Amino acid sequence: MKKMMAVYDTDPVYAERLSDYVNRKEKGIFFAQAFTSREKLMDFAKGNEIDVLLSGEPVDSGEVSGIPSHQKIYLTEDREKRTGQEIYKYQSGDDIIREVMAVYCELPGMEPALSALLGKRKRLIGVFSPVGRCGKTCLALAIGLLLAKEEKVLFVSLDTFTGFTELINEPWKRDLSDLIYYYKLGRFNGIRLNAVTYYLGDLAWLPPIRFPDDYSQITVEEMADLLQKILETSDYATMVLDAGDYGRQVLPLLEICQAVYMPVKEDGFSQAKLKEFEEYVENSGKGELKTRMQKIHVPLITGGKKMEHFPQELLWGDMGDFVRGLLKGQRNLWED
Repeated sequence: MKKMMAVYDTDPVYAERLSDYVNRKEKGIFFAQAFTSREKLMDFAKGNEIDVLLSGEPVDSGEVSGIPSHQKIYLTEDREKRTGQEIYKYQSGDDIIREVMAVYCELPGMEPALSALLGKRKRLIGVFSPVGRCGKTCLALAIGLLLAKEEKVLFVSLDTFTGFTELINEPWKRDLSDLIYYYKLGRFNGIRLNAVTYYLGDLAWLPPIRFPDDYSQITVEEMADLLQKILETSDYATMVLDAGDYGRQVLPLLEICQAVYMPVKEDGFSQAKLKEFEEYVENSGKGELKTRMQKIHVPLITGGKKMEHFPQELLWGDMGDFVRGLLKGQRNLWED
């Protein structure tokens, strides 16, 4: 069941547009309704539970303080001076939604409703290779972009350096480090995920860690557990995981995947690395993992120099055609 968000502002255009945006863009958390009259808002609150009240008036003012709601957030026009219960009014709709959820999930006991998720099959598709410069990140991204046209997909990259700051022409305030922080405190939930999620077309993606030292704060086993919790407590059908350069520590991450695509190359050093990795899997007692790994040769990426065009070039170039063929008829292989 969706949470109720009331948007109260004396500017009817702003209130209606923000409410419409939330209802069009926000997936599974809030339903928004606009109010420009305090009297109508009070009447509504008498018969309906308001989870979040976004107000163009300060929350401690007599205009707002008496209206019952679980969380009140002030839509301030001051970009610089803000408290924990204030967000800047004139920022993008996506940023407003993320900041609302960041504040809302601090309430005690606030967990997303999971009843709708029970019984839904979830899958985690991994991309990993012991071979460098083999196209694994482009492959993972193409898989995510294509699947997202049919279902809800979350893309996660664990690479130390991803290049996403250039690929995504949008700064982000929160990233995977925030989820690691709350996970370590035992306070992770699905609403926190929504507070850090961005979109690349239809594909939801979790901004990667910007400071590599943050990886030292979590073991690979804990990372695997966090990724499973992210998938279980969200309404994403699929997570596409670029397992990054975890090297010999990667096995716990691959174990949680239903399928692992492994780009390889034919030169001598690449084949030697692949052989060493396969021997390591066997010697670790994880030989069963090899049944889920599919070694593939991906096309060379020769896209344009403008990063903002790269996702479309990826979709409609050789890599996109390759992934369409790869995914065709393989969905049954992803099921447990």
